[in-house]
Amino acid sequence: MANAARSEVERLIDACLLYLGVERNLSPRTLAAYRGDYTSFAESLGTDGTWKSSAKAAQAWIAKPGIALSTMRRRAAALRVLYRFAEGEGIVGRSISDEIDLPRARRTLPSVLGINEVDQLLAALGTPTDAQELSRANAFRNRALGELLYGSGGRVSEIVALDLDSVDLVEGSVRLYGKGRRERIVPIGEPAIDAIKSYLSGWRAIHLNSVGRSSGSDPEPNALLLSRGGVRLRRESAWAAIRIAASAAQLGREIHPHTLRHSFATHLLDGGADLRVVQELLGHADIATTQLYTHLLGSHVRDAYRKSHPRA
Repeated sequence: MANAARSEVERLIDACLLYLGVERNLSPRTLAAYRGDYTSFAESLGTDGTWKSSAKAAQAWIAKPGIALSTMRRRAAALRVLYRFAEGEGIVGRSISDEIDLPRARRTLPSVLGINEVDQLLAALGTPTDAQELSRANAFRNRALGELLYGSGGRVSEIVALDLDSVDLVEGSVRLYGKGRRERIVPIGEPAIDAIKSYLSGWRAIHLNSVGRSSGSDPEPNALLLSRGGVRLRRESAWAAIRIAASAAQLGREIHPHTLRHSFATHLLDGGADLRVVQELLGHADIATTQLYTHLLGSHVRDAYRKSHPRA
């Protein structure tokens, strides 16, 4: 690119980043990411200045061969910001930002366990790795973890964040805080209640009173699920517990905490639950996210239709 053309784009980038930092208060890390994309885009331009009159240069850079979809989406979002700024400054004469397509993310169907597989996983979670007292305490805690994940459909971050006063064992419910700290009350069934009661009956005290590892984390006596030394169970430790149990149960595929959330939603819908109710239980802001689970019902729904509908 000729020096004059390069200087024009570089001045635009500097001005846009200044605006984003001062007016939009973006973090230095985010600004650095924007600068990296803008610099790469500038280096891809020719000398004819057509980037100011057409979205072709932008789309070619966004969809460069070998670029991952996530990177394409980030590039498109960044260029939309740059072009909107250029339009506002009068550098670009027409609304090119609206012509920059944001590539659609490929929505893959989540992995779901069968009911028997859920039982196998939960049984493995409740099996101690040895006869030591701490291992037995871990097993009771892990069984409560699994029953809560499957019984409430909560995200793993929501479950490990539960405090003692967030659980109502009389009514059978838990208070979860989802994205944006949105609160919801979710019912739990008898298996989850029993697993929590078993953990609270004395096994939790072993975690609370044991000598902790030198992790630097302070004890949290109000947390429901604990690790050694009374430290709140970490999200990473919950993931590890699920993976180890899935391997022990020989389920033959990768299982993680979110698999139990997916299974919770799919089994509810499979049993006839209303989509709006499942949306509320999962804490989805948009029902379109919940509708993804309806695709998992597949042949079951078609078979029910053929058997039940008079015009099937």
